[in-house]
Amino acid sequence: MPWLILYELGLWLSGDPYRNLADTWLRNLLQWAGFSQYFLLPLLSCAILLAWHHISKQEWKIHWHCLPGMFLECIAYTALLICVFRMQHVLISVVDQLSDSPTAVIWDKEVGWSSNVHLLLMLIGAGIYEELFFRLLLLPVMVWALLRIELKDWLAYTLGVVLVSLVFSAAHSIGADQNWFTFAFRFLVGLILGTIFLKRGFGVAVGAHALYNVTVALLY
Repeated sequence: MPWLILYELGLWLSGDPYRNLADTWLRNLLQWAGFSQYFLLPLLSCAILLAWHHISKQEWKIHWHCLPGMFLECIAYTALLICVFRMQHVLISVVDQLSDSPTAVIWDKEVGWSSNVHLLLMLIGAGIYEELFFRLLLLPVMVWALLRIELKDWLAYTLGVVLVSLVFSAAHSIGADQNWFTFAFRFLVGLILGTIFLKRGFGVAVGAHALYNVTVALLY
């Protein structure tokens, strides 16, 4: 709820219609179905989370003492993702030295230099809605389909994370100038976030994703 309120209310007050990819996809899907209300998507997001909570038969109680630990966990996973990001840049540097043409990078440096509040809101929103779309919605559907063909549980979940990570990387490649380094990097990020989602839950995955986006934008 705090992330959703910060993102949606911030963009609404700024009056800027530009949104992240997953947000745009979900809103276009709702408009195609005949629903164009501005706050319908965040309300549906909350409804999906409540439904997921009910289906998984979790206790209807907020354990406030867990939140600081969850935040520290998000920071730890963000550090892991930053390490992967730095390793990718080292590989790119090596390739650039061995070739005459520069290699595409994940982030535009202008993003890292910007302190624009709208940009930060966009990056937070990407953490929310990309996790909602790829991990909370698409991954369970993929695993369910794999289980229907009688794969073993561990194989269905592993293959589900791999396939969704491929889709995650391909979605970020739409309209982008990139090579196999950037595709592989995004695929690896998808694997990590998918594992975090399965092992630690949606909240930690969103926190790690959002903090990673913001950290990379500010530092690089």
